[in-house]
Amino acid sequence: MDRLEAMKIRVAGMEVRVVERCTSTNTLLREERAGERGAEPVLLAAELQTAGRGRHGRRWRAEPGSGATFSIRRPMRCSQRELAGLSVAVGIAAARALRRLGAHGVGVKWPNDLMINKRKLAGILIETRPARSGSTVIVGIGINCRRQPRLGTRLGRGVAALDEILVRPASRNEIISAVAREVLGALAAWERASPHLLEKAA
Repeated sequence: MDRLEAMKIRVAGMEVRVVERCTSTNTLLREERAGERGAEPVLLAAELQTAGRGRHGRRWRAEPGSGATFSIRRPMRCSQRELAGLSVAVGIAAARALRRLGAHGVGVKWPNDLMINKRKLAGILIETRPARSGSTVIVGIGINCRRQPRLGTRLGRGVAALDEILVRPASRNEIISAVAREVLGALAAWERASPHLLEKAA
């Protein structure tokens, strides 16, 4: 099993942390007090989530080492109202990163699933909260990297994994790096295009 290592997750301008085990990376980042770690963007990845969540509170299941589960927290100079629809932009960015790694045919199923051949490859959970100068966005991403033969049966739906798709194997550190860079770019572009900032620049 390739291990997650903060030094191998290369995303410019972002603090990267890796934990062995946690309830949920989204929850940990959301519950940190404002004074802790400052307001800089941070990526938190976990080898195992014991209470990973999907949409509508559904559990995200992944055996240790089988997935890439991580969250990105970034301050945004946008109101929460201006963040409506952000999940689609993030999904498109994540799909683009995976296609560049060789996962051809990955697409977005609105609002927060990445699919290939009608099977779920990844899920995205976005949470927002108000902040002093706009909002704080937490993007949680879970990607199936290794096949879990019984997972599809337990979930009652088709499940895909990257090791079935990629011609050239990629480590989970590489996968997280590629997806995080694209997602950060999408968040920055969304922020630049927000009506609030455009009005200030006018």
